[in-house]
Amino acid sequence: MNKKLKRSLISSIVMISMIFMSGCGNSQDKNLGDIEKYISSKVSLDKMEKGTSKTLKRYYGLNSNELEDFVLYTSKSTMDVDEMLMVKVKDESQIQSIEDVIDFRINKQLESFSGYGPKQCELLDNYEIKVKGKYVFFAVSEKAQEMKDAFKESR
Repeated sequence: MNKKLKRSLISSIVMISMIFMSGCGNSQDKNLGDIEKYISSKVSLDKMEKGTSKTLKRYYGLNSNELEDFVLYTSKSTMDVDEMLMVKVKDESQIQSIEDVIDFRINKQLESFSGYGPKQCELLDNYEIKVKGKYVFFAVSEKAQEMKDAFKESR
């Protein structure tokens, strides 16, 4: 009887561990396209247009082939600063350089809009950034906090 109880207990522990491990693995490999869809279902991205690898290179100096994946939205108007960038890096050692280019982009935009774009500068000062595993999320928008919250929920 004692032996049966031990086996049952060990089997239960193994099954519970497997459930937890499989759940964690799925969230770490979430597709950026799925995250993008979730965010756009929660927050309107109508003021922005989807960028390409050329846009990523132009605004951030990043080569898309050096990344696992990316999603970029930029302002439709040159007078707006709304942007959303999500990057999945190939290696977590790339995260610091991604944060550095985001910081550079913010400073460049602040320099461009200082003196005549107080609303734009305020948005730039209140940007949102979130790093989770191999994912980096960045947004500048009146709804940047909502976008970040949707990003966190989607993970």
